[in-house]
Amino acid sequence: MNDFNILDLPDEILLMIFNKLNTIDVFRSVQYVNRRFYELSLDGCQVQDMQMTTMMGVDTHYKQISPIDTNLPRICGNILPKIHDKVQKLTVDQSSMIPVLHAADYPQLYSLTIIDIEEEFLHDCLSSIVFLFYY
Repeated sequence: MNDFNILDLPDEILLMIFNKLNTIDVFRSVQYVNRRFYELSLDGCQVQDMQMTTMMGVDTHYKQISPIDTNLPRICGNILPKIHDKVQKLTVDQSSMIPVLHAADYPQLYSLTIIDIEEEFLHDCLSSIVFLFYY
């Protein structure tokens, strides 16, 4: 009988699996398995297209929980500053937008998608931005 487990898979296969998962789920789950999984979760391929939205889940007591809400401070404080230069596409919603955008500069960002946002909230955010024009 072969004793085979997920730790025996090559990095390429693990990255393919991670890329099929929501970014938040990867950060929340696999990076505490071991150092190898932590490094893979921060891989450039994994973080190029970040889905930072409040996808609802269900905990063991059947209450709706949001993985991003419970992990947002850790992600914004510890993870985003490490990977900010790899992020190319970012999807946020109203509850994650401000903390995620303030967590770091994103020099490679070419696509920002904002979903489920109230018009008044967006207006307030855009009104507070100071545009500088250089001549």
